[in-house]
Amino acid sequence: MKDFVSQTGLQGNCRGLVVMGVSGSGKTDTSLAVAEALGYRHIEADHFHPAANVQRMRDGIPLSDEDRVEWLNKLITEMQRAEAEGASFVLACSALKRSYRDLLRNAMPDVRFAHLDIDRNTAMQRVSGRSGHFMPASLVDSQFATLESPEGEAGVLVVDGRRPVEQVVEQIVAWEQQHAQLAINANTDAAALAVGADAATDEAMQAAHLTGEPIYTGAPALVFDRITDWMMAVLLGFMVIVVFVSVVMRYLFGTGWAGAEEVSQLAFVWLVFVGVASSMRRGELMSFSMIRDRFPHAFRRVIDSISWLMVAAASGLCAWGSWNQMQFGWGIHSPVTGYPLGLIMLPIMVCMLALIGLALAQIVNVWRRKQPMPVASANVTAD
Repeated sequence: MKDFVSQTGLQGNCRGLVVMGVSGSGKTDTSLAVAEALGYRHIEADHFHPAANVQRMRDGIPLSDEDRVEWLNKLITEMQRAEAEGASFVLACSALKRSYRDLLRNAMPDVRFAHLDIDRNTAMQRVSGRSGHFMPASLVDSQFATLESPEGEAGVLVVDGRRPVEQVVEQIVAWEQQHAQLAINANTDAAALAVGADAATDEAMQAAHLTGEPIYTGAPALVFDRITDWMMAVLLGFMVIVVFVSVVMRYLFGTGWAGAEEVSQLAFVWLVFVGVASSMRRGELMSFSMIRDRFPHAFRRVIDSISWLMVAAASGLCAWGSWNQMQFGWGIHSPVTGYPLGLIMLPIMVCMLALIGLALAQIVNVWRRKQPMPVASANVTAD
């Protein structure tokens, strides 16, 4: 699979997304969360304003087209730098006029825009309530006067910026992921044709998805991933340190800690089950859908729902069993370290409870998400 991806050139495909809107629309918070969710580089346009522009805005003077020329050129340079380095990026930029957006498109034709659409009252309330920013509330009216709505332009998503940030981020991330998948499928088609692959082989390669989509996105997913990633890093680091120190002490000093093996085994159990929950959230567990994909879309939802109900039921049985085992083992202590043996079952119970929640969330997604397009239609853009 790695060789195939390398041959198609998908690894070098960088993507550009601009989160735009008037001051107070939430560009910074939203773009940061979107960049983290997608694994993209984040670029903050406010950091590239010349000092003279910043002072004008502090003084309550609206910027003219001439004032923004140097700023836009700096942003274009930064976008092109990311593209040269093969890094996808999310740019937080007001991009109020069509001419500004066209300059960015000329620099990178595939760049897309997510417009955070808000009303004047919301903008005034947000700008007036924040501190430490050079944009005063008195310039909000000039922002709306300058704004040329991008609605109807190709490659633009208009989002209600008044909604909670988590919902806005989830919508933008899903939109970007859908377009990225369509682009990958189209590139894969072209590469397969270039090497003379027959139609049956090409269809099989595109249809074979060993993993699924993330179960949910947005701020809750970022928090969940951050917690599980840190837990796995700490557990792995702890195991390495304990084993290394034990080996060094044994061979150099003829001594050691008798409980090192037991404690490292306990950490390993935690590491495995935290990793299971993390992988399931990300959709990285292996899945097979060859038979399921042959059914009509409507029936696929039923099959998926039954499958996730079975996952939730099996996880519930495991959680119940581990709870009983934990209660039984809590009164039995390790003869070496003295910790309750019930601790071994604790990570299993916690992981199974997490899997139940993820499975139930996925059942909701099965009926809420749009079904993916057939492979034959994958070269049609979402614009």
